[in-house]
Amino acid sequence: MAISDIISRQYEIAQGNAANIPGLPKFRTYAMCNLRGGIGKTTLSFNLSYLADNLLAVDTCPQGNLSYFYDKNYYASNQTNVRDMILPYLVPGLGKATRVAAFIGATNQYFTEKNNYYIPSSDELYLLPSQLITAINQTSGLQYPQREQALNSILYSLKTEIERELKQNSLDKCIIDTSPFFAGATQLAWYAADALVVPVRTDQQSIKSLELLISTLTNPQSEYRKYLFENDMNVPKIQMVVLTHCGWSTIAGARNVPNQQTKVYLGKVYDILSKHRSLLSTENPDNHLFMLDDFLGSGRISSVEAKPIELLKEGETKTIDRTRVIVNRSVTKCKHQLQYISKQLW
Repeated sequence: MAISDIISRQYEIAQGNAANIPGLPKFRTYAMCNLRGGIGKTTLSFNLSYLADNLLAVDTCPQGNLSYFYDKNYYASNQTNVRDMILPYLVPGLGKATRVAAFIGATNQYFTEKNNYYIPSSDELYLLPSQLITAINQTSGLQYPQREQALNSILYSLKTEIERELKQNSLDKCIIDTSPFFAGATQLAWYAADALVVPVRTDQQSIKSLELLISTLTNPQSEYRKYLFENDMNVPKIQMVVLTHCGWSTIAGARNVPNQQTKVYLGKVYDILSKHRSLLSTENPDNHLFMLDDFLGSGRISSVEAKPIELLKEGETKTIDRTRVIVNRSVTKCKHQLQYISKQLW
């Protein structure tokens, strides 16, 4: 398969007729990540969390946008959060939290029929990088194997807590939304994940951030790898790269052909994945690259109402900042794209 075949598959996805990727492994826990903001991580996490059931969503971004989508009162609340779960592993003597996950349907009406839970973020996650490094440095005075045990307890703290919450709530899927900054909770999210979902926007800055992400995964001296012991190669695989904010040709009969800008970045991402096949969950980069429309009005309405795109209807309108916004006919294509991505994860 080549880029032309990926484009042909994308047409079938848009129509809702594409077959699942054969041989693509499925994982339980995914981290939604890229080391750049504004590329669609939280939007994708939110919509994928609606398309799954028995799922735990974990918000590790200190901005808390995903938490706000689940609970409009999030910024005014004082509930137990992801930082509360992690901190006892960094500061000895603190009691560990239990049953932190909250039922999403209790605070977001669109999730009432879903058995999905979430762990909220905290704005104090901005302080976590320094606390994490301090805790890691304090293990340097220990001898083997005590140092390895102490370090693993810290590095896999979020993983341990997620596994506990999944078991306590009888859930079998997890998605972790991360911040654009690697240090702190994002770092722990990578240790907690079985595989990564990497949104990449159609611009050069996103290409650079993808290359930085790959360097962080592969460089032995990176902040991710340098704390792992030689016998610990728990590096998450890349399950998929999702090219976001794609545009399409307006030429009559183009059949959902990407426009020139989208084609350029599709080629750049494909080349990067081809060079780093060992990081992918299969050996074929064609299995891991997908495109997602610019949601336009649908995305704005979805964000304002915290309503999954799956539930939007063509022609639906809302006034946002004194401007009338409409859900156009492309919403059906967006739904098919999101549905297909979800099926390749779980």
